[in-house]
Amino acid sequence: MNRIFDYLSNIPFPKHIKKSHKIIVGIILLVVILLYYFFIHPTLNIQSFTGLWFIVSLLVLLFLYTLYIRTLANSVIISKIQKVLVSLVFLLIVGGALGFLFSSKIFHAKLYSKRINVEQVEFSNKTIHDVDFTKTPILDRKSTEKLGDKVMGDMPELVSQFEVSDEYTQISYKNSVYRVTPLEYAGFFKYFTNQSEGIPAYIIVNSTNGKTQLVKLKDLGLDGMKYVPSAYFGENLQRRLQLKYPTKIFGTPSFEIDEKGHPYYICTTYGYYGVNSKQYVNGMVLFDPITGDSKKYDVGHFPKWVDRIYPESLIMNEVDDNGSLKNGFFNSIIGQKNVTVTSDGYNYLEKDGDIWIYSGITSANKDTSNLGFVLTNLRTHKTLKFACSGADEQAAMASAEGEVKNYGYDATFPLLVNVAGHPVYLLSLKDSGGLVKMYAMVDAKDYQSVTVVSADSYNNLELLKKQYIANLSGESGESLKGKLSKATIVVNTVNFMTIDGKTKAYIVDDKGLRYKIEATNSNEDTLAFMHTGDKYEIEYLKSDDIQIIKSIKKN
Repeated sequence: MNRIFDYLSNIPFPKHIKKSHKIIVGIILLVVILLYYFFIHPTLNIQSFTGLWFIVSLLVLLFLYTLYIRTLANSVIISKIQKVLVSLVFLLIVGGALGFLFSSKIFHAKLYSKRINVEQVEFSNKTIHDVDFTKTPILDRKSTEKLGDKVMGDMPELVSQFEVSDEYTQISYKNSVYRVTPLEYAGFFKYFTNQSEGIPAYIIVNSTNGKTQLVKLKDLGLDGMKYVPSAYFGENLQRRLQLKYPTKIFGTPSFEIDEKGHPYYICTTYGYYGVNSKQYVNGMVLFDPITGDSKKYDVGHFPKWVDRIYPESLIMNEVDDNGSLKNGFFNSIIGQKNVTVTSDGYNYLEKDGDIWIYSGITSANKDTSNLGFVLTNLRTHKTLKFACSGADEQAAMASAEGEVKNYGYDATFPLLVNVAGHPVYLLSLKDSGGLVKMYAMVDAKDYQSVTVVSADSYNNLELLKKQYIANLSGESGESLKGKLSKATIVVNTVNFMTIDGKTKAYIVDDKGLRYKIEATNSNEDTLAFMHTGDKYEIEYLKSDDIQIIKSIKKN
């Protein structure tokens, strides 16, 4: 280190540079630093990489400037300042690298595994309420985006100036579930044209029935949103946040509305264990994009109407660490004894007025089975784990697609719901144009148990639930008592199909009514010799589409 200082102290500088020139250079350097900070607005916190490198860069610039002004007075004091600056740069770089390394999973596997508290619970009506379709987000993100684009296209006075943001935050709102997203400026010049009035509206989509509304803020008695991510200069949301809270580490703010429809940005703040390691949520700033006002909240004191504080990606990482690092870092890679991870995807459900994120738990080799499920509250971080072996989401999607493979529909990623105390995958089946054509329920324990109904009516979801209950594996005749109807039918046509190893008979009677029955050991002889004109006595579950036969006997 001394050799470096000796070398730097012997660098020749021209002696004729005037003191005024050096002051001007100093002012220019200060202006450049301030402009960089204003436009880039890095956090002033060495726990994050961006903050660390900004402070290091600042010290390097100061060091170079002190070298420059040595021509004014080549004194010991100046030399000591240079040494201090170089030492600080060295300590920050080496200390940051060592801090990142020694705070990583390699040395603190168990600490990482404990950053989320997972509560083991039984799957029941107490832990997950019986499915309520008025609060079940059956509409997926892609369908929501199409609906949002459509309602925006019906507003010609807005579509030329604004665009629809791709946020679509899932929220609990007015005793149902919605996705909400703001409009944003359609570029730099459109910002200048409209910045005095601000963003005039946001879009809200009901996730249960697809009803979509463009909410104009003036109709709520509110001004436009001026402090938003798509704004520029001092009205840019991230810049305003970082300048007001310079040491806070922010992620990407999420857009929400309160129960009165007032828009807010939920700005989660983070901390690290070491340098950029073991990220955790340490608070939240509630930001009003209309006025620019904000309020800071600590963990455990968040407003109840707020739905998304803990981001989905962080929760999935925490759950993965919890399932993979309990027996050490190297076991998570090599031996993988008792290692579990989340399945490939997640979805949402509403529970007690909050939005929870759901994912399956599977083994490290990620086969087609799940070992259980995990739910995490996006506001409180409360996490529930259900030990319930069965099929994973991909297997359930494939099984639902197989049930209607003659149509070629594609399944959406499923929701986990409770139907009569059973864990069930609820999903939609779409055609090639992305339109929902059918709803399906797949038993989470036995993915071959599939029930489907047409999606031509939202009310068919209740019908789907009734049919699924009737088809529950192992359901006794006593439990179906009162649900079944009796009839005598005359067969007009009968066709057989084998789907996922199960043979089903599809019957049309002489009145044109359609029926479906699965072949079992008790009815296979009856079905095998069924012909046109044969008369049968049946017990069946009524449906608007295909009746489900539960028992059949030749008359």
